Amino acid sequence: MVKQLIFSILFIISALSGSTQEIWTLEKCINHALQNNLNISQLRIAEKFTDLDLDQANHARYPNLNGASSLNSNFGRTIDPVTNAFSTETFFSNNFSLNSGVVLYNGGRIKNTIKQAEISKQAAGLDIQQSERDIALFVANAYLSILFAEENQKIISNQLSLSKEQLKQLEKLINAGTRPANERLTLDAQIALNEQNLITAKNNVDNALLNLKQLMRIDANEEITVVRPEINEVKVNSDADLLSFDEVYNSALKTQPNIRASELDVDAAQIGVDIAKSSLLPSISAGVSLGTNYSNRGVKIDGTELLYQDFNIIFNNMPTTLSIEQESLVFVDNPYFSQLSDNLSIGAGVQLNIPIYNNRINHNNVERSKLNIQNIEIGNEILKDNLKTNVQQALADARTAKRALEAASFSLEAQKAAFANAQKRYDLGNLNTYNFIDAKNQLDNAQLNYVIAKFDYLFKSKVIDFYMGYPLKLN
Repeated sequence: MVKQLIFSILFIISALSGSTQEIWTLEKCINHALQNNLNISQLRIAEKFTDLDLDQANHARYPNLNGASSLNSNFGRTIDPVTNAFSTETFFSNNFSLNSGVVLYNGGRIKNTIKQAEISKQAAGLDIQQSERDIALFVANAYLSILFAEENQKIISNQLSLSKEQLKQLEKLINAGTRPANERLTLDAQIALNEQNLITAKNNVDNALLNLKQLMRIDANEEITVVRPEINEVKVNSDADLLSFDEVYNSALKTQPNIRASELDVDAAQIGVDIAKSSLLPSISAGVSLGTNYSNRGVKIDGTELLYQDFNIIFNNMPTTLSIEQESLVFVDNPYFSQLSDNLSIGAGVQLNIPIYNNRINHNNVERSKLNIQNIEIGNEILKDNLKTNVQQALADARTAKRALEAASFSLEAQKAAFANAQKRYDLGNLNTYNFIDAKNQLDNAQLNYVIAKFDYLFKSKVIDFYMGYPLKLN
């Protein structure tokens, strides 16, 4: 029972340690790279800025509302904000205000700013899509490089195994006296060359894996294994021989997001001219305000009282005192909230602003906007010219790669037949080891050239798929 438990624990530990190496498909590699790419992260932040710009442009239609409050302590001669009279006594005051304004007309600036912000948001989204497509192509290239490096390593490993097996057979023949002993030196040299090539092939696999890890932004020490699809027979979505330049180019104009983004940039620049022209037109705005204040010197009437004031007069040449009864107002301190209510004031108004002369600032802004259109249109044409050049080069490369693959395939079949013949002659003793190794090396080179041509054609065809708008898949 204890042995079974120990065996189970060891089996689980072995399974867990063996599962640390993650399996990656091309689709998984692309998705991981897209999620972790810093350039795309920046573009997504830039898109959020356009969201904020659009939100701000939309809210410019609505009235604003601002509040204010202040606390003041005054010394010396000043005007009491409540009594509006000069006072030389120290007093404390407090006021509140609300203000709201709305633009009634400004030459269509708000409407055009909203349109421009909407277009900029679309262009930002297209920039993200283009960057995603570019990165997907880079990842696919790196993925194919790994497959090529692994297949190359497999071929060289098989070559090494075959050379060692041939050495065993040769040693038997040497021991039997049917072959001279010096032929062993040729096979020893061949094995040493195979071992050297295998080391180089392993390094190429490691470098290809490192390149893919860097594109996906994962730790270089993390062990990964890519899924190896069957690519014995090369199948492509886009056969360059069956496609014309106009067909691929027109498709690229429709499927490449950066082309559409550049066209939107032109539209946004054209709207920018209308926005600049709005500064030359009158603008009308309306506003309302609400305010009140308090002062600790504020008082209110609390009734009246009778007061007697004495006057000294001369009556019949005799001094006498005359008392006059007077009714006087009685003032008491006005409470805080009562003052706020009593001092409430409301105002409303409409403002017309007519630009007459502003040192040609508005006029020059219009001219700058027009120049900006020309600049963006030229950039758009440069982008299309570059795309045209890239499509032409991609078609030429794909066609050349296809011819190279066909030639490599024919050469491989010929070298297989030649090596089979050399093998028979060698087994019969009609061919020495040097010539046999030479025939084998020619077959090895043909196999390697075929692998190179196969993966080169696969990648070149994926570039055509990229411009045709097809998804990047290996099968």
